[in-house]
Formats: sequence, C-alpha cells, structure tokens
Amino acid sequence: MADPRLTSRWGVALARAAAVVGVGAALIAAGSAPALADGNLWLDPEQFALESFDTGTSSLQVGGHPDVSTTFGFRNELIRGPFYPIVPPEPVSYGRVRRVEIDMPVGLVGNPTAFDACSVDRFLSEEPCPARSQVGVTDIMAAGFFGQRFTDSGIFNLEHGPDEPALLGIKPNPALYAFIRIKVKPDGGLTAIVDELPLAHPLIANSVTLWGVPADSNPANAARDWPRVPFMTAPTECGTYATTTLRAYSYEGKEVTATDTLDDPGENCDRVPFAPTMSAKPTAREAAAPTGLDVRIAVPQNDLPDGVATAHVRGVKIVLPEGMTLSPSSANGLVGCAPAQFGYRTDSAVTCPDASKIGGVSIKSPLLSEPLTGSVFLARQNDNLFGSLVALYIVAEGSGVQIKLAGRTDPDPVSGRLTTTFEDNPQLPFEQFDLSFKSGPRAPLTNPRVCGTYQSETSITGWTGRTVTATTPMTVDQDCQPVGFAPGFQAGTANPVGGASSTFSLTFARGDHDQELRDLTVDLPPGLTGKIASADLCADAAAAAGACGEGSRVGTVTTTSGPGATPFQLPGRAYITGPYKGAPLGMAFVVPAVAGPFDLGTVVVRAAIFVDRRDASLRIVSDPLPRILQGIPLQIRAVSVAVDKPGFMLNPTSCSAKRIDGVVGSQQGAAAAVGSRFQVGSCGRLPVRPAMTLAVGSRGKTARGRRTPFTATLTQPAGQGGLRSVEVTLPKVLNSRLDVVNKRRACTLEQFQADRCPMQVGTGTAVTPLLRDPLTGPAYFVYTPDRRLPDLVVRLRGLVDVDLVGKVTITPDLRLRTTFDTVPDVPVTKFRLALASGSTNGPIGVVDDLCGAKARSARATLAFVGHNGRRRDAAQKLKIGGCAARRASSRARAKKRAR
Repeated sequence: MADPRLTSRWGVALARAAAVVGVGAALIAAGSAPALADGNLWLDPEQFALESFDTGTSSLQVGGHPDVSTTFGFRNELIRGPFYPIVPPEPVSYGRVRRVEIDMPVGLVGNPTAFDACSVDRFLSEEPCPARSQVGVTDIMAAGFFGQRFTDSGIFNLEHGPDEPALLGIKPNPALYAFIRIKVKPDGGLTAIVDELPLAHPLIANSVTLWGVPADSNPANAARDWPRVPFMTAPTECGTYATTTLRAYSYEGKEVTATDTLDDPGENCDRVPFAPTMSAKPTAREAAAPTGLDVRIAVPQNDLPDGVATAHVRGVKIVLPEGMTLSPSSANGLVGCAPAQFGYRTDSAVTCPDASKIGGVSIKSPLLSEPLTGSVFLARQNDNLFGSLVALYIVAEGSGVQIKLAGRTDPDPVSGRLTTTFEDNPQLPFEQFDLSFKSGPRAPLTNPRVCGTYQSETSITGWTGRTVTATTPMTVDQDCQPVGFAPGFQAGTANPVGGASSTFSLTFARGDHDQELRDLTVDLPPGLTGKIASADLCADAAAAAGACGEGSRVGTVTTTSGPGATPFQLPGRAYITGPYKGAPLGMAFVVPAVAGPFDLGTVVVRAAIFVDRRDASLRIVSDPLPRILQGIPLQIRAVSVAVDKPGFMLNPTSCSAKRIDGVVGSQQGAAAAVGSRFQVGSCGRLPVRPAMTLAVGSRGKTARGRRTPFTATLTQPAGQGGLRSVEVTLPKVLNSRLDVVNKRRACTLEQFQADRCPMQVGTGTAVTPLLRDPLTGPAYFVYTPDRRLPDLVVRLRGLVDVDLVGKVTITPDLRLRTTFDTVPDVPVTKFRLALASGSTNGPIGVVDDLCGAKARSARATLAFVGHNGRRRDAAQKLKIGGCAARRASSRARAKKRAR
C-alpha cells in the first residue's frame, strides 16, 4: 500500500492546480481576466515561473524500492477562448516550457536493464509498447484548444543508444510524446531531462511516478504473475534528507529553479546489507621485480523486491604488503596529470597525457548492460586534489556515463609501504571493480625482495557508514634468490698514460637480489691525484645545502635507481670542498632527485678525502647514501662518478701495476671488499732531470768545529717523472753532530705523532702545482727502534699534511748520507730544506775550513730515481757562504798589524 504522505503530496499539488483554476474563474467573473490575443497560447513570457513543486516517496527505507513521485506546475491563467462561453476558460501559461531538468536525490537510481525495452520505432508508431516495458505513470496538463489533461499515461523503458545509460518515453496520445533522457552527474546523481516539449500544447503541470517494483503497480499485471523485479532504489546514505532540484527553461529564454526536500530522513539503516571483498595480485611473481597489480573489489548486490539494496561504496582504503613499494624504474617517460586536465567532479572530457597513464579500470554495474572502462592516471606531485606527493585519477566511461575517481597514495616515510585511499565515491552501485596497474619493466610497483606470502589490508566503507575490513594474501614465489651482497666495482682513468691528465671514473653497483647500497670507502693508488689548485673549494655551509658554485665543480655523478631492466638514471654534479669530518678536503655529490613527475628535492651526499702523510695517496670515505625519500625507496642500483674537470686529475708517473681498492657497505649492515686493477703506461717517456743546490755556511760559521747552516733546494720542471727517491751524500768536509743526530735526543714516534717533539732541527717548504699555497713545516729527528740513527722527518703542513722521511746513514767512508726513498708521486716544482745551526740543534758540523780550497773543491753526491725507474746521478759543488765576510775581516786585521 502506498505511503499516505505520497497521497497527501499529490493532494497538495492537485489542490494548488484547482486553486489556480479557481482564481482564474474569479477574475473572469469580475471581468478582469486577460484575453487571449492574436491566437497565442501563452501569456507574457517574462513572467514565466513555477507555481508548485513537490516530491514524494512511498517508503523511507534506506536502500528500499519505493515508488518515487515528482509533481510540478507552471504559472498560468484561465483565459476565454474563441468558443467562450460555449467552452469554459482554458489554462494558459506565461511563456512556453521548452526543457525540464530534474536532479534526483543523490543515490536514487533506477535499473532499466531488468525490464523489457520498447524500441523507439515502436514507441513512435501507433502500436503500443509492451506492457512489461512500463516503469511508471504520468499525469500531464497541457494548454491548447479546449485545454488538455492526460492522466495515467505510461512511462516506458525504451531501447537506448550506445551513448546513453537509459531512455524513457511518455506518450499521452499518438500525436504527443516526449523522451526522458537520463544523465549521470559527476557525483553519481541522476538527472532526468525532457527537452523540446511540444509547442502546440505548452506544458501547464505534470506529475511523474516511477515505480519501485513495476510488477506490483502495473495495471496490466492484473494476475500479478509477472516477475517482481525492482526498478527504483532509494539512496543508501543514512541520516540525510532526499533533495530534488528542478530547472525549467522556456522557449523565450527564461529559466526557473526550485528545490524540494523530504520532511524525514531515510530510516532503518541497520537493515542495509554490505559485504564487499577485495583481492590484489601482482602481475609479476618474481622477487624484487617491477610489477603491476590487479585489484578487484566485488560487492554482492541484493536485488530482491522486498529486500533492501546493498549499500553503495563510499570509501576504499588499501594498504599494500610490506616490501611492495613504488618503483623508481617507472619514472622513465612518466608525467603527471594536472587537475584541469582531469576535471574532477565535472563532466568535461579527460585530457590527461598518455604518458601519465599507469593502468586501466573496468566497472560492472547492475544498472548498465556493458561495463564502464577507462584508465588510471598519475596525478601531478602536490598539484593535485590532495596536495600530496602521490595521487591517482581514475576515469571510466561507457553508455554515456563518465565516472571520475580521485585517490591519494601515502608512502610510509620509513618503510615505503603504500596506503591508497579513495573517499566520497559516487553513490552508484557496482558489482565488480577491476583496476589493473600496468606491468613490465616500467611497472609502477616493486615486489618484496624475499619470496613468501604477504598480506594486503583492506578497509571498505559504505554510504551507510558501515566498514568492512579484511586481509588479502599475495604470493611472491619466483626467482627466489637469497638476498646477499656482492657489489660490482670498476674504477680507472680514461687516458691511462703516465703523468697525463685524464678523466677518472668510478662505479659501484649491485644486483636486484643484493642488499641495498649504503656507502663506499675507496683507496686510490699513490700518484693518482687531483690538482686542487685548479678549483675553488666549496664552503661547508654551501656544500651542505647543495649550493656550491661552478668553480668548485670537478665532475659529475649518475645515480641509477630502480629494479628490472630499465632503471632510472639521475644525473648530478660533484664538487670539491674544504675540510670535512677531520679530513683536509671533501667532496659534495649533489643530485636533484627529479624522476619523471616526481621532485623529491636535492640530495647531497658528502665525502671526506684523507691524504696519507707518507705517500700522499687519497682515501675517500662517503657518507651514507639515502635509502628513502618522502616514502619512496630509492633502490639505488649503481653510483657512477666521473671527475672530468679538464686538467684536474693526474695519473701516476709510475707504470707499476696498482689497485684501486675499497669497501662497499649495505643498508643492512654488510660490507664487501672491492677492487679494480689499475696501471698506466708510457711512463718511460717522462724525463727525470731535477736540479739541486746545496748551500752551507754563514758569517762566523765556516771554521772547523763549528755548527753550520745547511740548505738543500731541489727544483724540477713540470711534466717530468715524479721523484721516488732523493739521496744526498755530503762531502767529508761536513759531518753530523752526534749530540743532535742521536737516538737519545731524537723525538720518539709517540711524540712526533702527538706533535710534541722537543727539538726542531730545520724547516722544509714544498711548492706543488697541485696546491695554491706551499706546504711548510719543521724538521725533526725521529727515532724508530729498527734503525741505528734517527730519521730526518720534515713535517709539511698546509692544506694537506705530508711527512717526508729521510733515512740518515754513515757510509763506510764516513760520509753523511740522507735518503728520502718514499717521496710521494706528486709533482713538486721546488723543495727547500734548511737545517739549523744553533748550538743545541744544529745537526751539521764543519770538518775542514769551509773557506779553504778543500771545501771549495768538495762535491756532494746526488742520486735521483724517478717513479718511472729512470735515474740521474750528479756531483754537486757546495755553495759556501760567509767566506767573503771572513776574508774582509782578515784583510782588516792584516792592515791593522801593518801600521
């Protein structure tokens, strides 16, 4: 039995119509009713207006199957026609109705697929439509000669075209008909549209009733033996008041709008069934491989005529398994879709770029004969509906319906685990929702690294407010290799010619089944070095911020990220910096983390460059590489560094086989020793032609038995082979002062390392084209237990620290010899060692008068050996100072005696 409220609403509508007619009759009686002029069937179109608008439902059951009614009337007057008074006054409207649009309550739906459909040809012919295609009734009052009212006219389900979800027809008589077209709004609400209403009979009033269960209301089913199938279904949202909006347009260009809301909300929300399920399966089952994902949400529908329909899905939240993360490899060629290109909550065409498509979608609804199909697009980072890093846009189309969904994906900032949420979805029923992310090497996801069964967590909420949660298993069972750590390593120079400048490159990498890369410590062989003087050292603050200037750039860095065959490459720059973490120099590797549509900021990885004090070899110790940025695991596969600043890197001048060794650390704590053979050639072509001067003596320090100053100055033009050994054997006119050169007074190793040597015996200065400023520092005698005499150690300090060690020996013929046999393989254009002549710290003594003939003819023996093996020997005269002053003093004394 119909709800009495429905009857009362109809009564109100009919009473209002009667009141209109009654007012018109009173006007006629008073002689003031307007007359119909010039045969028109309408009055002043500027006064086009709605006179009444009411809606009703036979039941308030949420998700029930009620009869749904809409009644409306337009402003009109009773006008005397040409046959008055034989024919009573007729209703005439103000203007003529051209189009009526009715926005039904959101969530109210009708199911045309469950009923016979009358063909449009049959509908337009004199043959009546099949009785079982009738889904409602309408009463129409239209203007015209003698006035016309059509009651209980059928509303029929018609065969619709491929680009419309449904088509209904009204045919009061063979000459009058109208189509009711159905449009699905962006929010899922339905709009019924009647357009191009007959001009010959302008619409005055109309009431429409769509049946909940047509078999129960259709008068043709007198025997009540038709299948009882629901047509109309009430919204499944609880606690809301159903609101209907009507818009009417006249042929004269006027528009009117009215809204009506039911007095009571839906009820019995607890009776609405809701039992959705979800499955998620990777398209690839290999561990650590790029993968797509097939997601299916099934919502069993209850279509029993006396039952309650299944709740529409309002929200979906899916948490993918731990270890299934976004794949950097997918960034190749990927772009994001702008909000304007997607047009969420509009019916505009989607114009997202093809390069932003990452999947497909299919939606099967009981309201449509064919599934909706469409695409999944990646939204632009931050410039999306949520302002989030990752967001998804989904569009599905078919049968004239366009559904747009928008969801946000939130990666866990620590683990990268993905949570995707779609909220406030359209209030439309669906049986099956299939979403497939694309597969292949550029798939958007990565499988867990270890085989096993993993769980997705799902939370699906209906518009009733009820939430169903579940876990869904997911299996990874192929290519199940143990996760080890055996990184690859390659390093070397592009032009392996001794002493030449060349680009130096280094790469360390891992496989998909290796643990993730964390850091690198690498030891370069002696002689493979950099010309620091050719670059500006980046300040610490600028390096930390990734803001070093171009003058500090010495090379490039390329980071390869992502699983599979097509990982993504991120280019960056390498800069030389000042002191870092206790090292005299450092490097800053600056990589803009821009991968396809994602900009994760600028990544700066610092490294310390330690210089060995004995051989000037370099050790580079990097900081940890980032593992995850804003929830996106970087999955770094390889890091390649190329120090390619022209003239910066120099090869050794030694062609002996060497190695570049290092240790690569993993994010999981493992460490692997790595190395690469290194050798240059053509070293023999480099000349070894150094020159040395030996200066001895000063005023008052030339006589036998005196301590005398001693300065050795070595020069060597650039481009020659580096010196490996320098040996100086002094002539017998000089000797060592054993009170200085002995182990009792020498500095111990502990004192030297602590920079607490008590006695300085000289000063050294080295000039190298590698550095802008010379190195300088004190010289000490340092005792080592395995040697009879202490070593002469020059502690050079400056931008870098180098200790030159000279072994002091006494030759069999009692000459003093010092051998620097571990000279670093670096270019030195000038080296000066000045030994003191103090009474307590002067190590060189005079045996024969330095101003005598024997001293002037004495020769020191020099031996130079290059790192390339070439040797040069020389006999070097002493450059004696202080004798001129001594001769002048002698002449003065002789002159005085002569007086």
